[in-house]
Amino acid sequence: MVLIDREVMTWDRTAYAVGFRARLSETLASGVTTHSWRCGWEDADVELLESARHQRVLADGGEDDFEETWDLLFDAGGDARVHGIEFDENRTQPWKEGWIDADINLGARGL
Repeated sequence: MVLIDREVMTWDRTAYAVGFRARLSETLASGVTTHSWRCGWEDADVELLESARHQRVLADGGEDDFEETWDLLFDAGGDARVHGIEFDENRTQPWKEGWIDADINLGARGL
């Protein structure tokens, strides 16, 4: 038998956005965080870490096309758009493309 925590079954769009913005502002969680908050924080964390790694590779004269993390960053960008995070030119290319793709899909559905 698989036990599922009720918290996981309840998605909070606002908590996702708060967690995402908290990570971007380097704010630590105070008190109890929800699954939705942690997902937002983790998506922003991946974006920030990959962006920093990408900048280091370029600064060292290397080339980097996010081969190993493209899908993850693309999905994080799409999730950010769906949860009300505004577009940001300073994000990685895959994140921006995921955000734009989600924006087009939401517009096509009239949302």
